[in-house]
Amino acid sequence: MAKMTFLLAGLLVVLLLLPAAFAAPVPATGLTSGVSSQRDLSNLNTTSVDAVAGNVTRLDINALSITQSWQGYYGNISGNMVLADAGNNSMYEWGNGTSVTGEVYASRNDTISWATINCSNTTVIAAEETYLGQTSGDADSVTNTFNGTAHPSFLVGGRNMTSCPSTNAFVNGGSQTTDYHQVLLADGSGKTVYTTLIDHGAIGYDGNQWDFELMVGENEHAGSEGPTIYYFFTELG
Repeated sequence: MAKMTFLLAGLLVVLLLLPAAFAAPVPATGLTSGVSSQRDLSNLNTTSVDAVAGNVTRLDINALSITQSWQGYYGNISGNMVLADAGNNSMYEWGNGTSVTGEVYASRNDTISWATINCSNTTVIAAEETYLGQTSGDADSVTNTFNGTAHPSFLVGGRNMTSCPSTNAFVNGGSQTTDYHQVLLADGSGKTVYTTLIDHGAIGYDGNQWDFELMVGENEHAGSEGPTIYYFFTELG
């Protein structure tokens, strides 16, 4: 019995020394970039109105402009959950990408402290607006874009994210509050992480089915033109 007790105690010590296997976002294993496009404002029809001396006329104008602060990504996710060793040898794999759940993350930093990840705060948001050449009062500022907190709670490396600054990307060209939740996170050192929850097969902004839509900040104001490098991470459920 004493020998058995000694062996069990030794095993307990070994187990305590092993690193905890907490899931955390990992770099995307592959990225395939498609064709980028932008709304063409040069082909809009010219409009006119008659001017008559002496008249004062109300004129309501509807106009368009292209944001200089945001890049949008959309697409599909494929991947597996694996039971594998350090040599990338799989003992078992689950899934074939047909029912992927989880999150997609993008950051200008290739190293994120996932152990300190949390909802973004006003200090980080202000710094992000400065980086993007914005003020909080701009129509497309970070403050006015991520102006809600209603999103499903989710885990990032074991940390629960709830009521973070958030918004929803469009579906069928219109606003909605059900799919494509955009959530603003930051790690303990203030590195911004743009996040979207995966919605497998949901109808996207253009009427087609996409697993995710993700908006990231990108400064294209005069004198600060990009491109900007973003690193992508995923955490599949």
